[in-house]
Amino acid sequence: MRIIAVAMTKGGVGKTTTAVNLSHGLARRGHRVLLVDADTQGQCAKALGVAAEPTLTDVLLGEATILEVVNRARENLDLVASDHHLTKASLVIARREYDGHLALAEALAPVADRYDFAIMDAAPGVDAVAVNVLGCADDVLAPVALNPAALAGVFEFVRHVERVARHNRRLALRWILPTFHDLRVRQTGEMLEQLRTHFGGRMCTPIRVNIDLAEAFGWKRSIFEHAPQSRGAEDYGQLVNEVQAGSCVAQREPEGSAEREFALEP
Repeated sequence: MRIIAVAMTKGGVGKTTTAVNLSHGLARRGHRVLLVDADTQGQCAKALGVAAEPTLTDVLLGEATILEVVNRARENLDLVASDHHLTKASLVIARREYDGHLALAEALAPVADRYDFAIMDAAPGVDAVAVNVLGCADDVLAPVALNPAALAGVFEFVRHVERVARHNRRLALRWILPTFHDLRVRQTGEMLEQLRTHFGGRMCTPIRVNIDLAEAFGWKRSIFEHAPQSRGAEDYGQLVNEVQAGSCVAQREPEGSAEREFALEP
């Protein structure tokens, strides 16, 4: 099972939107996928219309096994949900004297042979659960919103991943995913070029501004279900290609039109 952490210390960059649509995109292509919500907001269950109990909290507190909290979300796609009680689990993990950083890895071990991919939706910040996500991951996919506030935190996040990688030698920051790509705003293009300069071949095709992505969340569907012909579906389909290939591809040429603005779900 290949574990991919969708993570960034800055919030509001489209982590859940990315985790949900990447997971369903891989599942639609026949891969067995486990989506694990490791964020106290518990948005993955809401995005897919899945019951949120029991949750990852129960597993990390030793009150349930991972097999007992897995919910079928779609064909080939299972979900481990989360909720605000995950904060309690984070405190318990942080108090473990020697192996707190291994709690999530230990929890996932029983299902390692059942899935091709585990996609982890990490919370912003660096609490014990967020560190556990990186501690058990093989790869990091980092969504970066194309705005100055988000870009300012990218390099601190890179250093954070490097620190965790000292303990998890498999961990690699493999993909940088620009989000909120607004073709009408010159500054957005300038920030995209800054990212390309620093990250080169790790850059994924940007996720363009697309109202269908926000609407899909409200209807409890992935973008592939809600608007399969939309730009959002095209962009996340390309991300699925890149994850399957293990690397990123050439960037899209600029276009002359753009869609309405929207805010990605957390």
